[in-house]
Amino acid sequence: MYVLNGCNNPVKRIIFKSMTQSPTDKGIIGFTTTVPLELIFAAGYEPCDLNNIFVTDPDPGRFIERAERDGFPKSMCNWIKGIYGVIMEREMAGVITVMEGDCSNTQALAEILRYRGVRTIPFSFPYDRDPEVLTREIDKLKKELSTDEESLSEVETQITAARSKLSEIDAMTWSERNVTGGENHLWLVRSSDMLGDVREYTGAAEEFIGAARKRERMEGIPLGYIGVPPIVTNLYEFIESVGGHVVYNETQRQFALPYETADIVERYLLYTYPYGIFARLGDIGREVERRGIQGIIHYVQAFCFRAIEDVILRETIPVPILTVEGDLPRAIDTRTKMRIEAFIEMLEGRQY
Repeated sequence: MYVLNGCNNPVKRIIFKSMTQSPTDKGIIGFTTTVPLELIFAAGYEPCDLNNIFVTDPDPGRFIERAERDGFPKSMCNWIKGIYGVIMEREMAGVITVMEGDCSNTQALAEILRYRGVRTIPFSFPYDRDPEVLTREIDKLKKELSTDEESLSEVETQITAARSKLSEIDAMTWSERNVTGGENHLWLVRSSDMLGDVREYTGAAEEFIGAARKRERMEGIPLGYIGVPPIVTNLYEFIESVGGHVVYNETQRQFALPYETADIVERYLLYTYPYGIFARLGDIGREVERRGIQGIIHYVQAFCFRAIEDVILRETIPVPILTVEGDLPRAIDTRTKMRIEAFIEMLEGRQY
């Protein structure tokens, strides 16, 4: 499996042999969830999704420990603590904090970062999907980053090509079934920053597609994965080992912006993740039918408000749902393994 590690990280040069990129002169812009990536590249910065740095680190627990030493409570989502720990260890030109449309704790995180002397750049996705409000937010971000309009046009062309390759990988996962659910997850989730280099990421995706097309078709019960990307480290591998095949990663696919539109505002209005459960339901329902999904694994993060959405999902999605919860960046526990195995056995029984 391809392991796609963090921004400005030597692991990039090991995995993608052709990568020789150095950090930009302006530095790194971190962010707490997917934001208009195009603006960061066009402004001359290197984008960096802080979530991915945290969870792919060889010792992610130290970021959580750093946050708790600095006073963060134990009864708080470990994603937030991990992001804080990453920022405290890395030199960055700024951090874009998504104040609306992601985590309810981001406002407090932004406040403590500002208190610590970190340059914070607020950005919000309007809950009601108001195009005028989103236009203002994008324009404010352009101004804050000093985004060059001419460069933006060129960057958007490059990113469109990259996203096209990611859509191909996604389609191969469920139509040709020669891409694993874990590989699908990694390629799509890293589209949030494209490892800081759009062209190299596109080339690596092309190389992966060529290799994957030579594989045999993979078997397994077709499953969907919905909810935030998992903090646990071996979820997909275990699912496959007990007869499942994840053919749909809901949020990760949204990070890859699978929409053919040249308008940046429309693109981020179509993006479902920031706009609540009702914006997501239509996309989930369509993909369940299109991909022949027989069961859903709904991942929720401990202490996250999104766990409440499970009530609506169970009453609206027409296939069985197994809800699993993660807390720390470590392998899934024995109880969760047993529940997943029993769920897949149940779905296999329904086939007959």
